[in-house]
Amino acid sequence: MKPHRILPLLPLLFSVALPSAFAFEPCNDACQALVREGQALQAQGKGGEAYNKFKAASGASPGAALPASSAAGLMVSMSLAAKPEQAEKLRAGARDMANQAARMEPGDPVAMEVLRQLDDPPFPLHEAAPETAAIRSQAEVLFAQQRYPDALKKYEEVMRADPQYSMAWIGAGDCWFMQKDWARAEAMFRRAGEIEPRNGQAWRFLADALAAQGKRDAAENALLSGIAADPSQRPSWSKLASLRASASLPLKPLQLRRGSHVAQGADGKYQVSVDDWALKAPETPDAALRLTLALVEVNRRNAAAGKPLDAFEVELDAWRTALKVVGELKAKDGKALTDPALLKMQALANDGQLELAILLLAFRQAYRPALESWSAAHPGGIKAFIDRYGLQP
Repeated sequence: MKPHRILPLLPLLFSVALPSAFAFEPCNDACQALVREGQALQAQGKGGEAYNKFKAASGASPGAALPASSAAGLMVSMSLAAKPEQAEKLRAGARDMANQAARMEPGDPVAMEVLRQLDDPPFPLHEAAPETAAIRSQAEVLFAQQRYPDALKKYEEVMRADPQYSMAWIGAGDCWFMQKDWARAEAMFRRAGEIEPRNGQAWRFLADALAAQGKRDAAENALLSGIAADPSQRPSWSKLASLRASASLPLKPLQLRRGSHVAQGADGKYQVSVDDWALKAPETPDAALRLTLALVEVNRRNAAAGKPLDAFEVELDAWRTALKVVGELKAKDGKALTDPALLKMQALANDGQLELAILLLAFRQAYRPALESWSAAHPGGIKAFIDRYGLQP
């Protein structure tokens, strides 16, 4: 299991070595060196220079997804501090770059994570005060320069200033990890998870430290805890897939694409949009299912007349209705779903697993209360689902 560097604002996204299960055209040595340089520049807040490095990395490996994914993550990062108009342009550019990476390498976890963050921002973690965050930025620059003892001192300074800032504990743990002091790294990552159990990165890095000590089962449990903390974080799934693949227990990516969306316009009315790729076969049950998902959501929101709705209940109702519609279409004219992901969702529904399938494989932050309620009522249920179906998002 490979360590991930910590970078400002989007620490989940960047790894210069992706799991072999996702390897299409690899980022060659020159490409990886340029990506690392770009990451170091981003850590220093030099976004323009970082982008140029990622662009050069793409030139060194034209078919590799990592440079485009890294550029997409950089744009999302920059958008968080930009003015509204510029932020929108940066986010649009990030989406284009992430889609480009996904075309090069379908299922690329970095690209998928960028797209997820664009559509569903991550659960907000504790933020440090500006002066404390500035010290952490200094630590990140030192870390990117591989000056691990110096970076550790800065992270420890942040930990003393704000003990509840879990990212400082992760940074300290990563310094120990890079110096191959697995036990101290484990202690730091474990403490970060105790401080903020919903910090998926803490669980992933803990898994790295445990795996480095030969504690495979403990590493898997840490990853399962990370998935339970936030199922939408693809890196947690990717690490679990890599770990299980080494034990001949592979996880197959579902790669579910909803294809339809609902947005409220300036006039207060709800509008349905369908992705271009989903419109290519309008007469198929696939298209009917995707459109029904959106129409049910619109109907539920209109019926609520502005009152709060449980987002997960709306989505669950939409899937149940949509699957019923395609079932009726098949009974009427014999046409069946063709998209493998939709077929799998249909099969999971037939097995009585639709609720957990949505919570794990199509999670959104608005579903968090439903996930926590389900997990409390079904101890060990997430592991059992993964064991039985061998699926990841």
